[in-house]
Amino acid sequence: MYEYIYQGDKYVMNIKKLLLSQIEKVVIDLHYDFLYEDEYGELLCQVIQRDSSGSIESTPISFHLCINEEKGTGHLIYYQALGEMNRQSFDIENPDTILAILTFIIEVLGSDPISETK
Repeated sequence: MYEYIYQGDKYVMNIKKLLLSQIEKVVIDLHYDFLYEDEYGELLCQVIQRDSSGSIESTPISFHLCINEEKGTGHLIYYQALGEMNRQSFDIENPDTILAILTFIIEVLGSDPISETK
């Protein structure tokens, strides 16, 4: 289930892949797309909604994800159109902090946008 990377003289969990896969699953289950770019040790992530032709209709939330793989910690800074909206820290040893990230994203995206239009 978890992927490990060799770092120095030991194997450590690849926290980046773990978090990205969990966030992507939540976002896709809510019928959004998830894009990210790994730049200079920071992940720049966007949740986007597409129209029927596949063009980007909106970006309900974006965030910077900074991870310290050695310590198993990190933080997210969330943005919406009007600027920064929230910050969260996490520690991989505390599953509640990961759950809080996923819960926050679900709350921001709201309920299933497809079912609302039916």
